Amino acid sequence: MNIKIINLETVDSTNEFLKRENFSPVTVVTAKNQTNGKGRRGKKWISPKNRGLYISFLFRKPDNFENLQLLSLSTAVGVAKVLNRLRSGFTIKWPNDILINGRKICGILPEATRDKIIIGIGINLYHTAEELAGADIPATSLSIEKIKADRKVITEMVTDNVISYYQKTVSGEFNIAEFENLSLIQKGDEITIKTEKEKFTAKVLGFDREGFLIAEKDGEIKRLFAGEVSVRF
Repeated sequence: MNIKIINLETVDSTNEFLKRENFSPVTVVTAKNQTNGKGRRGKKWISPKNRGLYISFLFRKPDNFENLQLLSLSTAVGVAKVLNRLRSGFTIKWPNDILINGRKICGILPEATRDKIIIGIGINLYHTAEELAGADIPATSLSIEKIKADRKVITEMVTDNVISYYQKTVSGEFNIAEFENLSLIQKGDEITIKTEKEKFTAKVLGFDREGFLIAEKDGEIKRLFAGEVSVRF
């Protein structure tokens, strides 16, 4: 596979950078600093210079592939497996937040245009507790967790896994069991689900092959889409 790699000093957002130009079919861009890093639901990703891995991947959108949710889950699996090679204990909070010791350390933002799929990833490598104090949920970094990390090595490992799991997903070879094995949410858990219209408690039944969360509320089976709900324990 022919991969174009772009390394930037500063950018507004690695995802936005890839949206602006007509790059090669597979392009990877990293930046040492983001001035307007993006998270899910329009939230800001804290991106001080030389503190994290800020990386985005561009793929040409395959014909008849629309399941961005499943790609989000499979990407989280690929990244979590990299982090678990540094130290065990990293889990995924559906759909794609990666946590350790109950605190978020990695966020993933998949986006699609008419002909592109862009996957943005932010991993907190060397952030201090003070720098993460403004995060919307409790956050941590590898350095706070006293996990040694080399940015170059992690970048290479993440790149390999993200591309591998992208290929598995678009070819239909990704098995949702890989996500279930790393999921913070497990079958039988009682969780709180919040949508734009309601908030309720439900029992987790599992995940289907397309990445939807299946839960039961008062005998009713609900198939939940990550883009429409938030989950709390």
